[in-house]
Amino acid sequence: MRHSIATLLILLSWTVPAHCADSEFFDSDGKTLRYFQGGSGETIVLLHGFSGSAEGAYIDSGTFAALVDGGYHVVALDQIGHGASDKPHNPDRYGLQMIEDVRRLLDHLGIEKCHLAGYSMGSKVANTFRSRYPERLHTTILGGYGWPWQSPKITYAEAQERLAERTVLPGNDRDALAAVSMGMNVLTPTEDNLRENSVPSFAIIGDRDNVASREDFNTLKSTMGNLNAITIPGTHAGPEGALYKPRYATEILAFLQQHHRIAEEHQE
Repeated sequence: MRHSIATLLILLSWTVPAHCADSEFFDSDGKTLRYFQGGSGETIVLLHGFSGSAEGAYIDSGTFAALVDGGYHVVALDQIGHGASDKPHNPDRYGLQMIEDVRRLLDHLGIEKCHLAGYSMGSKVANTFRSRYPERLHTTILGGYGWPWQSPKITYAEAQERLAERTVLPGNDRDALAAVSMGMNVLTPTEDNLRENSVPSFAIIGDRDNVASREDFNTLKSTMGNLNAITIPGTHAGPEGALYKPRYATEILAFLQQHHRIAEEHQE
């Protein structure tokens, strides 16, 4: 029996990651939001997509661990309405307020500047944050995203009806997600802002992405200044999603290393 227990402990030691992410909470204008953090170095903040979570998007995919191993302090936020964060049903608490949630997270952690990486809806938040607070960013990383990526304006009832027709992950709140979806169209920087972008930026999309259209991705590439954009194998979401491919994190790390080299050259 003792040998069986010892063997089990050894097996468990192999499966537990060497750098577990710590789960913490903070107050953002009266709402409680969860985030994970781990590692040390420059901070990179990760924003997940619609109806997802920090854990499902970044920890389960291995992206969080890869960035920690790459020498970064990694912070992954459960955006409001998602994961273990509060899920208000008022549409006014979403949209541009999600930008302020990111700012408050940085202030809470005492971080003046960070790398900000989003995926899908998270990229809409990240790119709009860049347009409003460029001084808070080293770089912006936009995954599974195109521009302008606008959806038809809908009512709260219509949003609820659409969500009733699709699978929602356990733990999600349909009414909260309906409220989230109503605020998405305001998360779209203007064409002038994109062209005048001063923040080094990187866009990455799966070659079989059927959510962020190829037309919008190509428009983003041709419009946004200071942008490097690539395509990798993968779909938008699910097991074959680009985010779940090891190359996704590898390409992000390569972009960040290139950014550091350029920054060092400018300092010399």
